[in-house]
Amino acid sequence: MYNTLLALLLALKNLETPLSENERNKLVDIGKNLKENPNDQYVIKKELIGILKANDTLKQLYQEAKVKLDTVDRPISSDLLPTDAELENFLPLENKGGKRVYFEGEPDHESKEILNAVYSVLSTPEPEVIAKKLTGLEKLWQFLNQPILKND
Repeated sequence: MYNTLLALLLALKNLETPLSENERNKLVDIGKNLKENPNDQYVIKKELIGILKANDTLKQLYQEAKVKLDTVDRPISSDLLPTDAELENFLPLENKGGKRVYFEGEPDHESKEILNAVYSVLSTPEPEVIAKKLTGLEKLWQFLNQPILKND
């Protein structure tokens, strides 16, 4: 599921046209469901599919990012994810204070970072604008677009 969520953030980062108010509201709903039930992958994916079906450009960007993420054969380094400080810096004032979520469960630094980044971005009024500002997502995108060197 983490590649799905990261692919969504990367698609938002690369989206050149603004989302509609309806699409933004649906992303907020995904963020809320992620906060309340982070393990309910079925509902989260179902909501995401609904948004992607309605926005061909976002769907294409999502699919491109998802394919690239699925080819990575090791965990994504936390250096390639938005930091807590970066997320806090770009959250609108109305989202600061009490909006940060810490997901429970087994300690898994990478998954909690991903969940927190996705929730933080989706909770904003303009997630596609915030995603573009996060240097962690830009680093991840550059990493995914590096040529693969093979030893023959």
